[in-house]
Amino acid sequence: MNLPAKYREIILSGSEPGEAYQKCMKALAADGGDMDYGLTETIVYATEARYATEILANGHPKRFWNFGDLEGGADECHYRILDGIEHLDIAFVGSGPYPVSAFLIKTRYPTAKITCIDNHIAAHILAKAVIAKLGMDIVTRLEDAIDVDYRSFNAVVVAAMVSGKHDLIEKILETSDAMVIVRGRINLNHERLTQLGSTFRDDGSFGTDTS
Repeated sequence: MNLPAKYREIILSGSEPGEAYQKCMKALAADGGDMDYGLTETIVYATEARYATEILANGHPKRFWNFGDLEGGADECHYRILDGIEHLDIAFVGSGPYPVSAFLIKTRYPTAKITCIDNHIAAHILAKAVIAKLGMDIVTRLEDAIDVDYRSFNAVVVAAMVSGKHDLIEKILETSDAMVIVRGRINLNHERLTQLGSTFRDDGSFGTDTS
């Protein structure tokens, strides 16, 4: 979709990509926080594409910027859970064109098996290219999350922008023994489920209600 001019100017500004993303999120909130999935996805993927193309042009960055961690602490939450899992085999659902969490996890757990899953073909192609540029042993799959067989995984991370998170997580919990981390709040309690605060709704759109 075409970005409204105000967001396009922010994304294409000289700001560091993560800072541009944060500015867009603040502008979205100021506009009422009631934005559809298409606009949300365009802003997030544009930001991720800037990071991805910088890696393709310049190689391994000095650090991986987890720009989407709005509340902070997501990485440490991941580690608290994943540190206790032997022979880690993890799926990242909705990994996007710049799967930063997969990069950070692979750096911390070099022997982990990691699979990035996304149903957006451009995000899939760009992520695959960036992973190859970094020389990381990470698998990419172009597939709808709800259609994936999760039985082989012992951990699953579901991104904030994934739509239909409630039904997806129910399926993962019912069909696998995986520990599940979801970015966002859903009306579901389970001993293997950890929910992180997020300003994204169950349908993947941006919203200020995180209850």
